[in-house]
Amino acid sequence: MLRRIKKLLGHPGFRADPFGTLVRGAIWAFCVLSGRSPVFRIAPGGGRLRVPPDMRYMSVTAFLMRDWVEPELHFLDRLLGPGDVFLDVGANVGIFTLRGAPLVGPQGLVIAVEPGQTAFGELTSNLGLNPEFTQVRALRKALSDTVGEAVLHHIEIGNDPQAFSLLTDGSDTESEKVAVTTLDQLAEEYGLQSIACMKMDVEGAEPMVIAGGRQTLERLKPIILFEINTRLLDRKGEAADDAFTALHGLGYETFRWTLDGKLEKVTELPEGWANLVAIHPAGEQPRRR
Repeated sequence: MLRRIKKLLGHPGFRADPFGTLVRGAIWAFCVLSGRSPVFRIAPGGGRLRVPPDMRYMSVTAFLMRDWVEPELHFLDRLLGPGDVFLDVGANVGIFTLRGAPLVGPQGLVIAVEPGQTAFGELTSNLGLNPEFTQVRALRKALSDTVGEAVLHHIEIGNDPQAFSLLTDGSDTESEKVAVTTLDQLAEEYGLQSIACMKMDVEGAEPMVIAGGRQTLERLKPIILFEINTRLLDRKGEAADDAFTALHGLGYETFRWTLDGKLEKVTELPEGWANLVAIHPAGEQPRRR
């Protein structure tokens, strides 16, 4: 319990709005006890969503922190604008999708890629709460380096579908077969001539996504939001620096958001867990607020 309290107090969302977070915490406790799942907005002007009334990481952080779940979500308006294309790879229940859709507007396009049956069901349910978001396309597939089928492993981290992965450390208790495609194939099928931003949250399979999208990344050079979890990759027997190195090999530079919205350059692979922003000097660039 003390560890959770310490983590909460250090969270950027709590530091940005401690009183509001505490109020939402009390409301969420009531929701869990009563089994109610309220509809709420991920950000002012953002999409509406509903998460299960439980203590899973995704449910708790989404309701308490809103668009401060991750700094990349809070600053997404720096990366997307009207008419842009946004790829949400590993969309889960749609938090980034619902934040990005109103930013790109009806003339833009959001492609939400989510292979897991449970998460995809919650994603489509949340999209149903936002019928005005006709610019969103939900795709129940995983992005990888091949086209076909693969096994999605249900990794038991916090009993949360966000931890499901094409890679396994042997701790998965269940799995499901899912369709897989590549970023290059997806770009061809949708006729994409630009991608402003792509978010990758695929629990260690980021190098596979990059390998299957090399031509698209070289051609369109989108801003890429991706996660590094060196401890998780070490347990899975994977090289922790593969995604980091692959993006640098394509000419990208990596940064991380600071709390005041500045991009801080990252030249070495972070230890542990980190959310990073990859920007190509000749590609899409962040906007000023």
